[in-house]
Amino acid sequence: MSRCWGVLQGLLMGQQAGYLLALLLGALLPSWPFNTLFTPLALLGLWLQRLSYRWLATADREAYVGAAGLGGLSMAGLWLFYFYAGAW
Repeated sequence: MSRCWGVLQGLLMGQQAGYLLALLLGALLPSWPFNTLFTPLALLGLWLQRLSYRWLATADREAYVGAAGLGGLSMAGLWLFYFYAGAW
């Protein structure tokens, strides 16, 4: 697989993991909505991406992990915007 594919998969994995983490923290973060369509799709996506991680070449795994961190940060930024925009 190419490095571009690893980056794309990493971004998606980071965003979905960040979303699911925000759901788990829902008791502490009541402003984050539970989406009954996206939540099962995020779980399925994480499961499929776990399988695709095995197919990545060793050199592409670094790009995958870095992009996953970037995806998680983008989801955290979105949540912070959502949380603080509701406070205004």
